[in-house]
Amino acid sequence: MKGLVSMVSNIILYAFLLWLLYGATIREWDPWFAFVVGFVLVLSVVVSLIPSLHAKSLSPGHYPEDE
Repeated sequence: MKGLVSMVSNIILYAFLLWLLYGATIREWDPWFAFVVGFVLVLSVVVSLIPSLHAKSLSPGHYPEDE
């Protein structure tokens, strides 16, 4: 069930990014916003396709002042 929710949320987020890219290029020309949205879209696809870029596990971190 968790994998299905993750997959659906990714599809919704990618669709939203594509809609923003369409709005910044076809509907109303805004090259800077189109570049930023395109960069985020490409970066998210690259991170999702390369497994070594995924976080292995979350950690709260280590704070030396707590010792």
